Amino acid sequence: MILLMKGLNEEKSVERVMGNTHDEPYFERIIVIDGGSSDFTVHALRQYDKPEVFVHPWYNWYHDMEVLQSNIALSYVPHGQMLFILDFDERLTDGLKRELHKVDGMFKDGAFSFRIGHVPRRTYEPLRFPESPYAMVDEDDGWPIVSRQIGQYPDYQCRLIVREVGMHWVNSPHHVLFPPDIPAYTFEHDLEHFDKDDLRDRIRIEKLWLRAQARRKELGLSCDRFECKPKRDIAECADPKYWRD
Repeated sequence: MILLMKGLNEEKSVERVMGNTHDEPYFERIIVIDGGSSDFTVHALRQYDKPEVFVHPWYNWYHDMEVLQSNIALSYVPHGQMLFILDFDERLTDGLKRELHKVDGMFKDGAFSFRIGHVPRRTYEPLRFPESPYAMVDEDDGWPIVSRQIGQYPDYQCRLIVREVGMHWVNSPHHVLFPPDIPAYTFEHDLEHFDKDDLRDRIRIEKLWLRAQARRKELGLSCDRFECKPKRDIAECADPKYWRD
């Protein structure tokens, strides 16, 4: 099985993610698509044996760039190979590790009849320092200390794929893999997802979502499926005039 990742400026997350995944025997290769990080992400990854890092510059189109990078990542996986997709802000639970080990064995024995796998994902808000955007982290493993669960659950994510000719992502990679109606396996155990260590990073991302919406509005295009109501404190970012300067 190939662990497939993509990221940009993830230096602070490399050690904890590799600590969670690198030595799992079913991950025979780790392929990382880097968006042209300006920090030491690539250097940090190359301190480990498995990661194979390929740089493809990220442009700030956001949802469009997400799907482009995901299709680039998919192109590095040979046809017929099984892959598992993981983001730098996600952690495999012990139960999910055991299930991945089982699925990998089934695939190698020719007993896995599915082409994709949907994984339930829990999203957590980190505990933050008082009056600060920074998350508190566990000294042992470097992951944020959990404050509370947020978002939807089970929030199924298509993360396991047996690569076939013609497979590609459309729109947001968390939602639509083509062709449709691919036989799917449903995992029992969770993937853990953490909101940004620095809350300001989350706000920046939400502004980029709104920039994409503003641009569509300016061009007279219909809303995309991820159109969202802007938060009050950044509502101005949904106005095309905000981005003209």
